[in-house]
Amino acid sequence: MNEQEKGFTRRQMLEMAIGFGGLALTGGVGSVFAQEIKRQLTPEQIMGPFYPLIRPLDHDADLTVIKGKRGHAQGKMIHLTGRVLNRKGEPVRGAKIELWQANTHGRYAHATDSNAAPLDPNFQGYGVQFTDAEGRYRFKTIKPGAYPVSPVVMRPPHIHFDIAGKNDRLITQMYFPNEPLNEKDSIFNELGSDKDAALGKVLPPTKELESDSLVVAWDIVLERG
Repeated sequence: MNEQEKGFTRRQMLEMAIGFGGLALTGGVGSVFAQEIKRQLTPEQIMGPFYPLIRPLDHDADLTVIKGKRGHAQGKMIHLTGRVLNRKGEPVRGAKIELWQANTHGRYAHATDSNAAPLDPNFQGYGVQFTDAEGRYRFKTIKPGAYPVSPVVMRPPHIHFDIAGKNDRLITQMYFPNEPLNEKDSIFNELGSDKDAALGKVLPPTKELESDSLVVAWDIVLERG
């Protein structure tokens, strides 16, 4: 395991505490970001065809820049954060989280993606990290674009996750609230009453974060952890 994959450094933890008003080091982040009282399980979803078989050399938690390049990823920047919990609400320490997604144009950096939308040479597209002692994770990325799966069908913006805890593994997708395409998407609609558990909560940034960015909070609840 390299330094990028070990989770949070002390500096990163301090930055998170500042960025979210001190909540991260006081325990308050759980009450803000948890799927709370119900502890509804995060629903399983298909992996899809674009999991990166060849992973980029740079696969840290910041997908908006690639080491060795000066540019930044195009699109709306988001700070994606939350916790991995078990059904009892206990944090899952050391859970491995893999994340992959389309760029702002709706294109995956994958050989089988036939979408004519442009690639973004400054977008990492894939990241991995391990949760800290409180089950927390945080990625810096961009909001993915919608993309066509047929001439008449579009998939809504979503982010893929593969979470490996101590006892459970979950492959799922996180969606964004108030997206018109959500209710037209067969994969999202198959969740039924579990839809809410697949939706991130979009919040404005704190003053310490980029003014044009958003915070997306999403807890992941596993059965045993």
